Amino acid sequence: MSVRTRTTPRRRAPGRAISIWLIALLVALVATVQIRSQAEVERTLVGIDTTSLAFLIDDLHRANDSLQAEAADLQRRQAALRSGTSGAADQELSDEANRLRAIEGLVPVHGPGVVIVIDAAGVKALDLQDALNNLSAGGAEAIAVNDRRVVAGVAIEQASAGVAIDGVVVAPPWTITTIGDANRIAEVADLMTKALRADRRVRQATYRVEADVVIQSVVSERPFVYALSS
Repeated sequence: MSVRTRTTPRRRAPGRAISIWLIALLVALVATVQIRSQAEVERTLVGIDTTSLAFLIDDLHRANDSLQAEAADLQRRQAALRSGTSGAADQELSDEANRLRAIEGLVPVHGPGVVIVIDAAGVKALDLQDALNNLSAGGAEAIAVNDRRVVAGVAIEQASAGVAIDGVVVAPPWTITTIGDANRIAEVADLMTKALRADRRVRQATYRVEADVVIQSVVSERPFVYALSS
């Protein structure tokens, strides 16, 4: 007479079950985030016309090209510094110091660019800031408005007497002087002036491309107050 043995089912280890549950939760979370992100992108693009979308894509390509050019320049400068010659290192440091002073608006600059003239009544600080942001995104490396240098950190505010740049009111007409890639800036200026002419507040909006634009105005060097050397 045979004895039938009874086998008891193996219990899964609690740790393994928890791991499977966590992996499933993580997969569900990633899928949810991806779906929501895609939906958010699609919602953002709804209502954007094909022309604006084309400009966005073009700006993205230009930004990538600019980053690649900057990376190549940094590699070149790194190779010059590693060459071991003191003259090359001194020249690189001097060039970098001059570039930073130009970016900070501490020295006069010149180069190819575009000059824009806007004659309008009732325009606000937000209008000027929007125009300057567009020009900066379009490749302007130096900007001045009515001979007032505009760099990062310079305040553009709405005052009782009008629009003020760093505390000084600049009354229209505005002459916006830019230096940079003239072709790119001209594209932005063309679109901007066309849009401004459709504004009832604007009497005139024109631009011209110049081979050598000069910006003489500078900003005062601001000392560090909170960031002290350690």
